[in-house]
Amino acid sequence: MMHSRLRQLLLLLLPLLAHGLRAAPRLHAAHAPSRGGRVAALDASGLDAAAAWAAYNVQLVEHPLVTKALTAGLIIGAGDAAAQTLEGRQTGAPFDGVRYLRWAIFGLVLQGPWNHAFYQLLDAALPPTADPFTLTTLEKVGIDQFVQAPIFTVIILCFFAVVEGKGLAFAREQVKNDLGGILVKNWSVFLPATVINLGFCPPELRVLFLNCVFFGWVVYLSLFLNAEGETAE
Repeated sequence: MMHSRLRQLLLLLLPLLAHGLRAAPRLHAAHAPSRGGRVAALDASGLDAAAAWAAYNVQLVEHPLVTKALTAGLIIGAGDAAAQTLEGRQTGAPFDGVRYLRWAIFGLVLQGPWNHAFYQLLDAALPPTADPFTLTTLEKVGIDQFVQAPIFTVIILCFFAVVEGKGLAFAREQVKNDLGGILVKNWSVFLPATVINLGFCPPELRVLFLNCVFFGWVVYLSLFLNAEGETAE
């Protein structure tokens, strides 16, 4: 039963992401999806973006955690794929499937579940207001960006240091030397995005909105972390 639900959800998510990421950089030609494969099968199903979006919203209500986790995995993985495409154009480096999987797994097991839980706790402590321009919204933005964001950024650095085999000592050095600069860049992107997210987005769509913004942030982080890794080696 769970396998069938996951498969159904993936079939809903893939055409939505293909539609939403159409403007993103294409992958290397060798890794582009075949028109004769699953994409063609999805087209043949007649599932258009509007129907997929309606079905996706149903899944958000019925299976919120699984839906948000799978969506995060797909979008975050796509962010790394975009970063690798930029690197490939500059250096000619081949596409690294393992690196892509690391980012997709990060989205699946951390990004989606973490933000699902965080926004639920935040709304429980400070319930949403009808007017987006309130002190409550300002408090929530402050908690999100000046408490949650530094903690989660440290978790990101530790996660990738461990899964890439560099160890927590490497992550400690990154936190010591690079965390401040990363957070300044983070706030330049996510402060305005968080105001929009907490003030105007329905609660069930907040993680999706965050993931879409995070797509661009992942491009930066993926390039940064890969460059740091090459320097360390």
